[in-house]
Amino acid sequence: MRFVVKFSLAVLIALGGYLFWPRSSSLSGFDAAAMAELQVGIWRHAAADKHSQAFWDFYRILNGQYGIPPIPALSAAWSTLEAQRAFAEAADQADEEQALPFLEKTFSIIAEKTGSNLDPSIIARLELFTWSLARDRSKERQLAAAISEKLALLHGGAAQDYQAAASDFAHAKRLAAAKNWSTASDAETAAWQKLRRQLDSRSQQPADHRAADPSAGSSRNSQL
Repeated sequence: MRFVVKFSLAVLIALGGYLFWPRSSSLSGFDAAAMAELQVGIWRHAAADKHSQAFWDFYRILNGQYGIPPIPALSAAWSTLEAQRAFAEAADQADEEQALPFLEKTFSIIAEKTGSNLDPSIIARLELFTWSLARDRSKERQLAAAISEKLALLHGGAAQDYQAAASDFAHAKRLAAAKNWSTASDAETAAWQKLRRQLDSRSQQPADHRAADPSAGSSRNSQL
C-alpha cells in the first residue's frame, strides 16, 4: 500500500511539474525540420478527417516548438482545430467567417503566453485570408504576399523581408491541397529553414537596427 501511495504522489508531482513548471515561450524558438513535419502532418490528417491526430500535431507545435505551457497549449490547439473544421464546412466566404472567433482565441493565447505584441483580431483575419487564398490555385502569388504580411506581424520587420520564405510556404500549401505530400514536405521544410535562418540573422543585428526596420502596416490593409 505504501508503494502505491508513494508512486501516486510521485506521478502527481511529476504531472504538476509538467503542467505548471515555468517555461520560456517564444515564436522564434522552433526547430525547422520539426515544424515542417508537424505542419504536413496536420494537412494530411485533416485531409483524411483524422481530427484527433491533427489536434495533437497542433498541440506539439504550440507546446513543443513555441514553449507554450500545456493547459493553454491544449486550449489553443482545440480552438485551432475548431477553426479548421468551421472553415472546411463553409459553403461560401461568408461562412468562412465562422472560423474567426476560434482563430482569435488561438492568437490571444499565443500573444499572452509568448509576450508578443500581437492584435489577435488582425492576425486571425489574416490567417483566415491565407486559408481562403490557398483554396484557389490561381492565387499563389497573392497567398505568398499574405503569408509575408503574417510573418511580419508575428516576427517583426517588413513583409518584403519574408518574401522568399513566404513563397515556399505558399507553394507547399498548394502542393498539400493537391495531396502531393512528398513535394509539399520538401517545400515546407525549405520554407521553415529559410525563416529559421532569417530570424537567426535578425537576432544578431544590433537592437537599434532592428527597431529601425519599417513595419508592414502600410500594405496590411490592402491584403485584408
